[in-house]
Amino acid sequence: MVTLYRLYVLIAISPLVLVGCVITWVVYNTSPDLTWVPALLFSIPIIVIAGFVLYWVGRYFQSISYQLTNDEVIVERGVWWRMKHTVPFGRIMSVDVIQGPVSRMLGIATVDVYTAGYTGVRGGAGGPVSRRAEASIMHVPNFGEVRESVLSMVRGRPLFAARAGDPSAEILAELRKIRELLEK
Repeated sequence: MVTLYRLYVLIAISPLVLVGCVITWVVYNTSPDLTWVPALLFSIPIIVIAGFVLYWVGRYFQSISYQLTNDEVIVERGVWWRMKHTVPFGRIMSVDVIQGPVSRMLGIATVDVYTAGYTGVRGGAGGPVSRRAEASIMHVPNFGEVRESVLSMVRGRPLFAARAGDPSAEILAELRKIRELLEK
């Protein structure tokens, strides 16, 4: 993941460095005494931003963890804002693997876990592109194994299964009895 994000930084910074070099060259050809001005104006912000992003990427990578328990998928991540996503296996509808061209080259992918009706922040108004997974296991090299592990835990479980000791099963049974009495 760190390599992936470093490549993204390199791809994002390359055009800025090229523009800075062109402007510095133009200034050098017109006023050789002022060459240092555009060189500083372009290089200092780029170095500061790239340094910060590269520092953040390492910290972010260290913050990511996932766990597959007997009942749920737990994903935690975040450097400044910590997020913890817990998805019970009984609620999982779909498990997708997302892999871009650079990720494919590096042999990593993100495993997205979806539940019924969950569409993220936009509430489904933005279409399928804006749909967010309820939990994302990000940039793992063993993505096929992780996907199959989650799917094997989901298979054979009834959808939206009531857990032992869950009061909703008792409430449902009581409501059915009330309905039967009312129908008589």
